[in-house]
Amino acid sequence: MDISLIGIIVIAFSGWMCLDCLQRKEHIVWIIIIIALIPPIGALVYFFAVKAQKPNPVSGSGEGARASTSMFQRSPSASKEIETEETLQLKELIGQFHKAYHYDKLGQVYMEQKKFDLAVPQFRSAVEKDPEMEEAHYGLGKSLHALGNFEEAAEALEKLVALNRKYDYGNAIFGLAECYRLAGNDEKALEIYEEVIKTFHFFKAQYHYARLLDKKGDTQGAIGSMKSMIGSSKDLPDYKLEKERHWIDEAYKFLRKNGVELA
Repeated sequence: MDISLIGIIVIAFSGWMCLDCLQRKEHIVWIIIIIALIPPIGALVYFFAVKAQKPNPVSGSGEGARASTSMFQRSPSASKEIETEETLQLKELIGQFHKAYHYDKLGQVYMEQKKFDLAVPQFRSAVEKDPEMEEAHYGLGKSLHALGNFEEAAEALEKLVALNRKYDYGNAIFGLAECYRLAGNDEKALEIYEEVIKTFHFFKAQYHYARLLDKKGDTQGAIGSMKSMIGSSKDLPDYKLEKERHWIDEAYKFLRKNGVELA
């Protein structure tokens, strides 16, 4: 083949890779690699490392939007996945190393974006890789809770609480109690709420504990719990009192409804 023809092919191929890189909005370093390395080595490196690994970013409508590279199937009602530099980098790292840490970080990004249906598979993969990764269990539980899957959320939080009952300053075990209650598992909810009340003194936990007692017919027990909560509120500093005000007011309403007036 004529040397000049080979040169034209090399230049054309390198130009094609540069154009592809710009369309995909890949890091500028790739342009430098394509141009700086002995032609066509840089272009070939880019082709096999990027172009051959990812779908064409140009959509069928002709827009320059990046196509989704989701690793799982989604229902028609699922969140629309919009790629960012961070999610793309994490997916590349997952593809290379399959580490629990990277799955968890991608799940955290989706959770921060409130794309809980996208976060769940990432957290599941993380805990499969590392069953003792507490933050991944927590992220899975919170995401499932946000999606209304309270039974599955409880299962995720059970595993976390078994590892660390004080995780996130008690919010994890409190979340477990909430999931039991919302899933209709009143007995387990009562058991865990009681532990939360004794250890962490969350007023919301004590309020729902009392309401569950009332629901099962122990109205006097519920009244006693509400009175205890109101009594302990008198020792709270102002900032804490303001934070718990809603549950204190709800406790007063419950007592008045049951014919109990406090001075």
